[in-house]
This record gives sequence, C-alpha cells and structure tokens, in this order.
Amino acid sequence: MKDRRKVRAGLAAAVALCAVAAAPGTSLADGAAGARAYETRGTRIDGAEGEPGAPSLAAGRTYVDSIGPGEKRYYGVTLDTKSAAYVSAVAAPRPGAEVASYRDGVKVTLESPDGAICGTASPKVETSGVAYPLADYASRQTDSGPASCHQAGRYAVTVERQDGSPDPERWPVELRLMVEPPVKGGATGAAPEGSSSTPPPEPPEGTAWPRSGGRGFTDAPTLGTGVWSDEITPGETHFYRVPVDWGQRLSAVAEMSADGKDQSTRLLDRALSMHAYNPARGLAKRGTPAAQDGESPRTQVTTAPVAYGNRYANTGSTVRAMSFSGGYFLAVTLNPPQVAPHLNTSVPVVLRVRVAGAARGGPSYDKDPVESGFGLTAADRRAAKRHPDAAADDDRMEGPGSGIADSKAALRVVGYAGIGTGTALVLGLGVWTYAARRRASSQRYGPPSGW
Repeated sequence: MKDRRKVRAGLAAAVALCAVAAAPGTSLADGAAGARAYETRGTRIDGAEGEPGAPSLAAGRTYVDSIGPGEKRYYGVTLDTKSAAYVSAVAAPRPGAEVASYRDGVKVTLESPDGAICGTASPKVETSGVAYPLADYASRQTDSGPASCHQAGRYAVTVERQDGSPDPERWPVELRLMVEPPVKGGATGAAPEGSSSTPPPEPPEGTAWPRSGGRGFTDAPTLGTGVWSDEITPGETHFYRVPVDWGQRLSAVAEMSADGKDQSTRLLDRALSMHAYNPARGLAKRGTPAAQDGESPRTQVTTAPVAYGNRYANTGSTVRAMSFSGGYFLAVTLNPPQVAPHLNTSVPVVLRVRVAGAARGGPSYDKDPVESGFGLTAADRRAAKRHPDAAADDDRMEGPGSGIADSKAALRVVGYAGIGTGTALVLGLGVWTYAARRRASSQRYGPPSGW
C-alpha cells in the first residue's frame, strides 16, 4: 500500500511539473521534430519516364527509388500464365511534412503487355498535416480481369505521385514484386459467407510486454496474441508483423494510457492511427477511433478471416486483401497535429493484439509458398500464440528476471491534466522514473534514508 501511495504521489508531482511546463511562455513540442523516418531497404533503382528502357523488378526482391510531385515512374515485370502477382509501392513522406488529406498520395498500376489495366491502387493521406508511409499494391489474378492479363510476358508497372502537393520534397519509394504460386486444381471458390461481418473479438488483457516497432516493413518485429508496449515519437510510424493462418483473423487495438476521469480525450481521438497490411503489403484495413469521452485515446482494426476465395469477394478490397496466410503487418502512427501542442517527447503506446479463430488447412500450392513470401513457418505459428512469458497468467505483474515489473509499467503510463479552460495532454515520465528507481532501490538494498 505504501508503494502504491508513493507511485500516486509521483503521478501527482508529474502532473504538477507538467502543468508548469505547459504554462504560457513555455516551449512545447515542435511538430514531428525528432521523429524517425521510414527506413527504406533494398536495391537502388531508377524508374524510367516511359516504358522504353524501364528497369525490371525481380520477384522476391525489394527496390528503392524516389518520386517528386507530378512524376510518373515506369518499371517492368515478367509474369507467367499461372501465378498471381502483386506489385507493391510504399511511398514515405518525411515525418512532419506538409501534406493535404485525400490530395497527397501515389497511384500504382499494373498493365498487361497490350496495355490493359490488370490492377491499380491509390493510397492517399487521410488527415491533413499527418505524413506517414502510404502502401498498397496492384495485383494480377490469372482467372479474373481482362483476358490479356492472363497471358505471359512483360507487364508495365507505373508509380505516379499526385501533382500540386504542398510538400515539394521527393518521397522515397519502396517497390516489391511478389508472385504467388498457382494452386493445384485451380481456383478454390468464392469468398466465405459472412467473412466481412463477424463482430470483432475482445482485445486481450494483462501485462504489457515491451517490444520496439520497426521503421518499415522489412525490420518489423513479430508479435503474437498478447499485450505489447512501445514508445512512439509524434510523427513516427512503427511497424509490427503478426502471423495469421488460414481461417484466422487479425484484431488489434492501439491505445494511449489516460486518466479515466479526464473528459478531454475527444480532442485526442485521432492522436493514433493504425493500418493493417497483408503479406504482400496490400492495405487490409484502416483503423477507426474507438474511445469514448473519458477513455484512453485508441484506434482499432479487425480483419476478415483469411481465405483463398476472398480474392473473388464483391464486398470490397478489405476482404479481398485477406486472401493468403502469412505475416500481416500493423503500422501505428502518432499524429503530430493532435499531440504536438502537448508533448515534447516519445509517448507510451499499448498494442493489444489477438489472432482469433482456429487455423485451418489451406489450398495446395504447386510450390512452397513460404519461398515466395506467403504462408507460415513453424516459428511463425509458435509466435502467433500468446507470448510464452505471458501465457501462464494474464494477471501476473512480474516479468522473468525483473522483480519490478510494476515499476517498469509505471514508466509507460501517460498522465493527463487540465490546464486553464481547455484540457491538454501532458507527459511526466521524469518523476515516474525517479519514483520507480527509488522503489527498485528499496527492493534490492532496503529503504534509503528519508524515504
């Protein structure tokens, strides 16, 4: 009880210090200053201004280019008659860049040898002033779409950035071609009935285990069902990989800790955004704000169950994207316009991940899908289950070897306080750190003098 009172006293002191720090005349956060940019990884390539001389993209490799406002870059891919193909583009404006909602974006298109459009996608910035990686793919299916998209040959890939952007800088672009092996016996039928309308599963509870998100798709750490914690700087996007098998669905909630008595969180309901992507980097679901007044700011996504037949669904791209098993991705962004006036450091974020549903057998491929970037390994299936250290007891407070898990958890709590007639989000980890260290010291060496 004494320790809890000390922690509460630390919170009160943190709030008091933050109220002073946020007083008139005090410098607050400056947009996305200090935010880490998306980290592109791959072979450098220069897209052409037209089809003649366009460089080729090889399956399974990642390439890096850049694109300016109003530019259109050309590339080529060689496809057979039997395999589905997915060409993804990830455009990454600098954190804090001036961008306009539904005006800034890119368009990726895949065209057959005779110029028919086989697939296209146009990811766009959804909130003005929030620059984050834009990702999606253009795909070719061998048993749907224009007839010329079923033939073998060299296909054209174009990536185009909209003109008139308020951001004059060139955006790094990451390109990747993934070729899905053909299925033995051909197509496996239509999308399962009700695959897009099942209520979302309950998010998991329990201790949040630290896990730092990656700076892109290529370095995203693997998460399974469980509660995870990270720290994100305003303007940053962190990536996480979640293995999802046939018949399973991905559900996730990203939240910032808040005082339940604070009625101002409606001002911060879009402080967090989250997007889910499939193994080929296609957009599977956009997050939606899920907090009520007085609740922690949070956003959530829930996908349809994975089924091969989803690719033929008429209910929308969010179901069609759930067409193969493999490593799915969550991208969580902390939006500078909502939090920059109140924060000048990284923010603790909790990610509640659930892989719901029993794994089922999938279609039989002609080749090993894992070699092409699809499907799951034995290690993936183990990781998709609950974190091994958290599986035994959701309610336990100590992690392996720590002895002070509640002190560590205290370091990841965000305090809220009212300032003047408006209410602002404030951060006081300094006093929390001090309190936690004092408590840890008392546990190891006995109470220090004056405690």
